[in-house]
Amino acid sequence: MPTEPTESQAPIDKHEVAALLDQMGQLLELDGANPFEVRAYQNASRAIAGLEGDIAEMVARGELNGVPGLGKTLVGRITELVTTGHLRQYDDLLARIPPGLRQMLRIPGLGPKRIRQINQALQVTTLDELRQAAEDGRISALPGFGAKSQENILKGLVFVTEHQDRYRIDIAEEVAGQVAATLRALPEAVRLSVAGSIRRRKEIVKDGDIVASVARDEDRAALMRALVEHPDVASVIGSGETKTSVVLRAGMALDLRVVLDDEYPYALHHFSGSKEHNVALRTRMHARGVKINEYGLFRGEERIPCADEADIYAAIGMQYVEPELREDRGEIEAALERRLPTLLTERDIRGMLHVHSNWSDGGSTIREMAEATLAMGMNYLGMCDHSQVAAYANGLTPDRVKRQHEEIDQLNDEFAGRLRILKGTECDILKDGALDYDDATLASFDFVVASIHGNFNLPPNEQTQRLIRALENPYCSILGHPTGRILLQREGYNPDLEAVLARAGELGVAVELNGDPHRLDLDWRFVRFATERGVRIPITTDAHSPAGLGNLRYGVSMARKGWLTAEHCLNALDTEPLLAFFREQRARKGA
Repeated sequence: MPTEPTESQAPIDKHEVAALLDQMGQLLELDGANPFEVRAYQNASRAIAGLEGDIAEMVARGELNGVPGLGKTLVGRITELVTTGHLRQYDDLLARIPPGLRQMLRIPGLGPKRIRQINQALQVTTLDELRQAAEDGRISALPGFGAKSQENILKGLVFVTEHQDRYRIDIAEEVAGQVAATLRALPEAVRLSVAGSIRRRKEIVKDGDIVASVARDEDRAALMRALVEHPDVASVIGSGETKTSVVLRAGMALDLRVVLDDEYPYALHHFSGSKEHNVALRTRMHARGVKINEYGLFRGEERIPCADEADIYAAIGMQYVEPELREDRGEIEAALERRLPTLLTERDIRGMLHVHSNWSDGGSTIREMAEATLAMGMNYLGMCDHSQVAAYANGLTPDRVKRQHEEIDQLNDEFAGRLRILKGTECDILKDGALDYDDATLASFDFVVASIHGNFNLPPNEQTQRLIRALENPYCSILGHPTGRILLQREGYNPDLEAVLARAGELGVAVELNGDPHRLDLDWRFVRFATERGVRIPITTDAHSPAGLGNLRYGVSMARKGWLTAEHCLNALDTEPLLAFFREQRARKGA
């Protein structure tokens, strides 16, 4: 959620503009605004997110005029936001709407309209008051609510409390990275890295850590001063010679530790964590007469010289453990036995799968998505616009599918020898587990991603059977975002994921790791379980614009945390082997 802009903030990028516009739509609805005004901000958010290029430069050149979804008033307000760092209307809404009502927007399933209804009927303005009203049974008595809605609100309040002061990896990486870039540019900085859970690529981050080195003790002060004076810093918690702690304007706490350069490898390793990895490693090494901490690697009183982290692991007879793996999930034993896998990299990915266009709810044409994919050096693009039941996303009827396929055929003639556009669909899994197209339509696709987008509240056993029935459909190639979670917003539909993955392995159905940082689903903790049962994992972007193709890096990060190799990654295959995989899938399942 965007922070309140201030004049001292760094320039606002298009993602922040899009997020603020989306939040504006929610706040306006919460304030009782005209539905058309609410929808205008929602459309503007999608339009801005789909634009290519620097938003400030586009504003300066007047290029927002004429962009679909942006009227004259909204262009003026976006210009105000980008050029001044403020949006007066946004500031007015923040001042007018109680903070507690804004916090309620984080409760899964409780939208602005229902929050407003509760507020007006019960004068509830805080999370505590909402909890009390639910516990007293007052919410269930409201029109349109009932006992189930009240129970879900109580569950949602627990969810919000558990996830307070947590940030998605993309947000945490961006805000910490901006500070790190400023400090890294200082002449006194010898080496510097973002550490902690950001470096380990956790999907949810509590706070940030930066470790830097200097050549001389007297050089530390320059880095500390630069952090305290950074425009993204809202407050200083503490400042000393070796450590400074601040709170950023985004709300995230951040620690900077500055050491002499010969101490840097040990400090970086220690403050990268995880705590569990460090404790397990120390315990193992203690038995061998070796001590490891943030100050060094010691045998007795003698520090073993190490130039970098790789030297640390080599000195204690281990393979280098990549930061993503340092979670005490078997990596220490594997490193000691030299059987850590070669992890997937972005360079291993040969093509994009699960991408949307403006045929459904994407913001760009197939051609634009293809050109952006080609520019990334990819060999294929798997178009997966929504199926017909997803009317909210302009899902394709069978007739529109045929027309889209004609366009793809024409584009494939044009891109021949450079890029292959694959005919795919993100086909809804219906309540009973059936897919949202008949067999003849499903057969017209090169591959089918089957996903759940509704009926989230079925009991877990019903959701499990629903997913398994979808897997058993002869045309199901890939199971999409298998739990339906939205990080920090929605827990998902909680199937027996191990049973689903085991059945996918038996059937030869792939299970995606959706790289959208809002999802990152399949959870990395289940990747090894899946691959050990023969499941291939495609790293998808779920991109709705060319910018969304950048989600690949987040998907690959999560895959690496799950020990995924190129051998087990579906879109590490080249075009023809991939198509052969899909054909063999269907033949095996009797399509």
